[in-house]
Amino acid sequence: FFFYVMATEPVIQEKIYQEVRQELGDDEVTYEKLNQLQYLDMVINETLRMYPPVLRLDRVASKDYQLGNYLIPKGTIIHAPVYPIHHDFETWPEPEKFIPERFLPAEKAKRHPMVFLAFGDGPRNCIGMRFALVEAKLGIVRALRLVEFERSEKTEVPLQLGKIIVLNSKNSIFLRVVRRSQ
Repeated sequence: FFFYVMATEPVIQEKIYQEVRQELGDDEVTYEKLNQLQYLDMVINETLRMYPPVLRLDRVASKDYQLGNYLIPKGTIIHAPVYPIHHDFETWPEPEKFIPERFLPAEKAKRHPMVFLAFGDGPRNCIGMRFALVEAKLGIVRALRLVEFERSEKTEVPLQLGKIIVLNSKNSIFLRVVRRSQ
């Protein structure tokens, strides 16, 4: 979904490219340098908000739990609906708009941490989260140094989503990849 966003949001793609050029230049990419790419982090998080990898998280209550007037008995399966949480208009104004600035530190501080669940949360969150993010950033940086992504005549806007267990595009994602002229 990230490169779909790049193709449909060319201003954001250019801003990431400029951040990569400014922070990294043509230097070798290191873990430390990847962590300096703050705008890229915000764009990745906004992509994961709009297109979460999983649609829901399931947990089992390990003990009886009183939630207001409701009792959740031990052994009850709890479903956290990630996609609806990530698209709730009260938490995320204009949830269908791509706004990376939602993930500025000051904006993140205003929200409850459990409203962004791209990798789950708590002691059972995704064990591979950090690795996945580093690998994604590395791939994105390497790609954007060489090419840019554009809409093609087949690019679907807005994208129709298939919602089974993992989020996918209903009709595939078609993009044009163009070598950068440097």
